[in-house]
Amino acid sequence: MSDESIPSVTWTQAAQRRPQPVQWDLVFFKIEEIIFPVSPHRLIESSEVFAGMFGLPTGEDQRVEGRDKEHPIVLEGYLASDFSALLRVLYPTLGDMISGTFKLKKEEWVGVLNLSTRWQMKEAREHAIKYLSGMTLSPVEKVVLARSHKVAKWLTEGLTEIVTEDPIRPFDELKSLGLETAGLLLWIRDQTVSHANGPGLHVTLGSLGCYNCKAAMFTSPANCRACGRQILVDDPEAIHICSCSVQIQDSGTSGPGRSQVVLNLQNMRCQHCSNYPLIATTYSCPSCGVGVSYGNFRLLSSSFRAKQNNDVTVDEAFKEEIASYESWDH
Repeated sequence: MSDESIPSVTWTQAAQRRPQPVQWDLVFFKIEEIIFPVSPHRLIESSEVFAGMFGLPTGEDQRVEGRDKEHPIVLEGYLASDFSALLRVLYPTLGDMISGTFKLKKEEWVGVLNLSTRWQMKEAREHAIKYLSGMTLSPVEKVVLARSHKVAKWLTEGLTEIVTEDPIRPFDELKSLGLETAGLLLWIRDQTVSHANGPGLHVTLGSLGCYNCKAAMFTSPANCRACGRQILVDDPEAIHICSCSVQIQDSGTSGPGRSQVVLNLQNMRCQHCSNYPLIATTYSCPSCGVGVSYGNFRLLSSSFRAKQNNDVTVDEAFKEEIASYESWDH
């Protein structure tokens, strides 16, 4: 049979019968009885989940959920407020674009983080973590959010802040993190922070670092401002931390040790006279030349841990959980 004997209309009809991808101009979602009409292009660009959903061909009856208000895509188990907040990030207003910021409340950013994590929206997730990191989060709140949304740096920060707080939080509050976590945190604290007046938290002069470049701020001995006793750079018995008033901040690196301890020199004590040994002033870093305030010294992790002997740290005790959350951002 020659090609000329096959009518071309046969191929056209076959193509028409073949399921075709839906051309989406507007899609309707229903969450908690609220209908959201949305142009889906940003959802498709931002999420493989939605890209797969909207790329499916139509069925035999050509009926497609979401094409009109009468047949919306129903999202069960989600909050309308979370979806509304996510749409504000994916479809910013002109004012948002001009200012370069989003005017969302903390609970709205938590909603964005929740949905962007569940729907694999990497950029929206990173944005939510960035904005929430700039807001006030309690140590317990950091741990709860970290575990709910797989954020490694919040888990490290929150747990470390809990074991270094003075006084320790009530056990009922720690228990909200789970009995195993509460018990482990109390055990870590008992090995370290509870020994604040003993050798457990002794530091050396050389372990005081520049907040900017991480280099040692003191490369030669200093004298105690109160008693005049000489403090050698590497003497582990000369000075110690007398208070748990330290700040735990994220260093921006991945893996164990991503948290950095920021120390106020007035929270240190001379072992000889029990006064704070260094003058409360701004010091010039010998490496980078930046002025470092007395309240903004970095405690160099290698020196600090060396004086804790074999005590277990948060990074070590929760290593597997931290690593599992880091995989979400790679």
